[in-house]
Amino acid sequence: MKKTNYVKIAIYVILAIVVIGFFRNTLGRGMNDFDVVHRAATRVLHTENLYNFEDGHYLYKYSPFFALLVAPIGLLPLSYASLVWLLGMCVSLFFIMKMAKQMIMSDKPPPAFFYILSLLLASKFLAREIRLGQTDFLILLFIFICLLFTERGKEFLAGIFLALSILIKPTSLVFLPYFLYKKRFRLTATTILISLVFLLAPSLVYGFSGNINLLLGWKKIMSISSPPLLAVDMNQSIFALFHRLLTSTPYGVNILNLSYTTVTAIIYTAIVGLFGFLLFLNKKSETIEKPFVHSKESIEYSLLFIFMALFSPLGWFQNYSSSILAIMILVYYVLETNFSKIPPKAGKDKFITFMLVLFFILVDIINFETVGRRLNDLSLYLSFITWGILILIACLSKLRLSRIA
Repeated sequence: MKKTNYVKIAIYVILAIVVIGFFRNTLGRGMNDFDVVHRAATRVLHTENLYNFEDGHYLYKYSPFFALLVAPIGLLPLSYASLVWLLGMCVSLFFIMKMAKQMIMSDKPPPAFFYILSLLLASKFLAREIRLGQTDFLILLFIFICLLFTERGKEFLAGIFLALSILIKPTSLVFLPYFLYKKRFRLTATTILISLVFLLAPSLVYGFSGNINLLLGWKKIMSISSPPLLAVDMNQSIFALFHRLLTSTPYGVNILNLSYTTVTAIIYTAIVGLFGFLLFLNKKSETIEKPFVHSKESIEYSLLFIFMALFSPLGWFQNYSSSILAIMILVYYVLETNFSKIPPKAGKDKFITFMLVLFFILVDIINFETVGRRLNDLSLYLSFITWGILILIACLSKLRLSRIA
């Protein structure tokens, strides 16, 4: 057996031990965010109100439809339901990475250590996602299925799955302007129509007026609970970045003290600018004859996935699990250009390798266990994770502007 094979086996064994230990610890401590989902599922079964400020910090902030969708899991005790949810998250992540791989390199075998390095770079997001029992993997799975149907020309089915993702978290709405720009009108219309149907679906349980009350309760919960969280450390969205840097906050890291209205205007200008830049990059794809990736729109899709968390007022750092496609594209590029025996004509690209190392330091290396609570908190106040995400955007942009992908 080759020495490299022994190394691979050793790495896989170590990873298996770490993952099993992590899962045991997760189930033992409980998944706080999934507890909220399970509570909502049981409330649907008893036609109880989903939105109650007496729930304290762990408010249910998803749509009434999502509670209806997961209602069957409310039939199980929390311990069994948690196990089912954890297994579902793992299965979702498996298919997410499988579809991302297909989008990047089709049926071509991946380079050595491709999956390991991709998981390593995304580990902070993925581990936190699993630890909390969040819903992002399910959202990403639905969107990837939507993109799969889109590429096959089945826009009606694509619209159904995009609507499913939107009715879990509205962050998926960021895909609609792009699809409109690409003149995928049937997909867009289907998404809007099916979303409206899903919004009305809880009427089957609560009645029409009861469902309206739920929708109003959802709006009230979001409008009241969200503003105080715009600048908290775990929030790594573009909203939090500018609020911490440009307004007077308790964290004391601001460089200016601007009004809320001014900062809001700056934020939305930045969002429009970034989205406009994405459309500019899409125009550049027309000049690429042989893209490095299998699907020419992989760059656009990876940016839209990132924007889901970046443009959300409450973009918790685990929500950047959505950056998995971007990370996989860049890891594939680095492995092929720097370590392949027959690198493509682009040659070695030390810039992107260096930027990925910098991303790994900012996002993964700096944490509570390695630098202590004080420095870790400071890194969150200074939005190190957001800066890391902006590094990914810069790397993806370089690939497109260099006519590589």
